Amino acid sequence: MSFVIRPATRRDALHLAALIDIAGHGIEVPFWIDQSEEDHAPLATARRLAMEEEGLPYHYSKAHLLESDGEIAAGVFGELVPDAPQIHPEEADYLIPLLELESALPGYWAVIGIAVFPEFRGRGMGRQLLDHALSQAKLKGAKGLSIVVEDTNTQAIGLYRRFGFVDRETRPWLPYGRRTGPKTWVLLTKEF
Repeated sequence: MSFVIRPATRRDALHLAALIDIAGHGIEVPFWIDQSEEDHAPLATARRLAMEEEGLPYHYSKAHLLESDGEIAAGVFGELVPDAPQIHPEEADYLIPLLELESALPGYWAVIGIAVFPEFRGRGMGRQLLDHALSQAKLKGAKGLSIVVEDTNTQAIGLYRRFGFVDRETRPWLPYGRRTGPKTWVLLTKEF
């Protein structure tokens, strides 16, 4: 089995939409529905946004994909947190705590999303994507890595801690759609 990690392209937009949906547990779906035009389904909208909207964290220019034997298996989304991040007041209430944590550390490389398609899990791809995010962060001169995760995602938290991340800060997790369960968002960081 061979692995290759490569930058995403416009042609990968449908995979990117699926991966960010997995990583975010559907948190973007209400936005995709709001942005859908009369003749488009939310997934088609997500695909279009991943191709066209450079300001979104899941735009193809901010993603790298892991291929296993030529098949897209996983991906990571990330970018350098700007010095003056802005959270727009029109954001949905349930997004504000997440966005506050993602933008809390200017100069850090924020891992906005990391996901592995279910049939590829358990093969060390999450670790490989974290290694790749670390190399991207260092290339951009970041101070460190940051990632936000739900407190109930104990498997991911365990992986991040084994990778050297430490808990930094939390915010309340607010329900959206029909999702309930987590209590907090947890910001973890890894210093260089």
